[in-house]
Amino acid sequence: MIILYVVSTLERCGPTNQLFGIVKNLDRQQFTPVVLTLSPEGHDSRWEDFVALGVDVQTLGLGRAEGLLKGAVVLRKRVASIAPDLLHTQGLRADSMCVRLFAGHIPQVATLRNYPFKDYVMSFGFLQGQLMARWHLHHLRQVSAVALVSNAIKAMVGVRLPHARVVQNGVDMDRYRVLTLADKARMRETLGLPAQVRVFMSAGLLDQRKDPQTLVEGFLAAAREDDLLLMLGDGVLRESLQARYEGCKQVRFLGHVGNVQAFLQSSDYFISTSLAEGLPNSVLEALACGLPCLLSDIAEHGEIIGKTPLAHLLFKVADVEALAQCLRALCDTRYEAERAAAVEIIKAGFSAARMSKHYQYLYRELLA
Repeated sequence: MIILYVVSTLERCGPTNQLFGIVKNLDRQQFTPVVLTLSPEGHDSRWEDFVALGVDVQTLGLGRAEGLLKGAVVLRKRVASIAPDLLHTQGLRADSMCVRLFAGHIPQVATLRNYPFKDYVMSFGFLQGQLMARWHLHHLRQVSAVALVSNAIKAMVGVRLPHARVVQNGVDMDRYRVLTLADKARMRETLGLPAQVRVFMSAGLLDQRKDPQTLVEGFLAAAREDDLLLMLGDGVLRESLQARYEGCKQVRFLGHVGNVQAFLQSSDYFISTSLAEGLPNSVLEALACGLPCLLSDIAEHGEIIGKTPLAHLLFKVADVEALAQCLRALCDTRYEAERAAAVEIIKAGFSAARMSKHYQYLYRELLA
């Protein structure tokens, strides 16, 4: 059976990493994956990673303007040539285009990785965000099945998507893993990081939704003199944050990097102050690398560590002092136990293999 995955691009980011985990762990005796992108790839793409799996990867190569003018015609022809048994889409463009063209003709699974009425409003403003959210959910109500990446999103979506089910995100544990102390030391040297200090890191867009201001202020309020915070990622707030903390040797803004995995494996702790998430890939990847995670107490974070030995690392959202208190409470003597607990959380419920298996159950159900 041919499963056609339709996405905007294969940009190196959380949703693409999740798609890679699904495809990598497919039962190839039963399913043949084909990946189709709508737009040209940027400079940091995972295209070749999918090709290395033996996956047929294709693109329509349409820019935004071209997509509006002739996207439907081109997509219809390409899908007809591939003749898939089932479509699996993710993202507003792919979800809505495939629904309009193929609803009632080809079964479609759509993965929703956020709560649109919260995420889109934070990212695009109230009016545009509301319109986008309504548009997205209007189309999602017409697909064969909607997969939500967290129970937190399920609770927020509620009756708007009564046919939705939860398939939690997962991590590629072959790639994201704990290094030996010797390998970690060598990795730090390669990355230019000091050897004998505690390294904290965060990764993601520097925007309102991630609340990086609280992160930096909370860290500086409680950090030891030689602690180091690495801020990975770009965004609308990066320039103002860099200007504000210029000259602060304890905080490094590294921008977008292609080797987030290496920084995770070189760090000691991970921090997220997000106001909203789906089921954050960065947190799952950090845990898989053995990093105890200090997390804002939004439902999406609580779903990952709320009932685990790391629950004490949750702090009140948007509260600088709460994060500072959490940092002050860190205990060196508990560190190895917390590292082991971090990895166990992923092994128990958040591996990419487990996630892919649940999607395959869904495919079989729809194609029965």
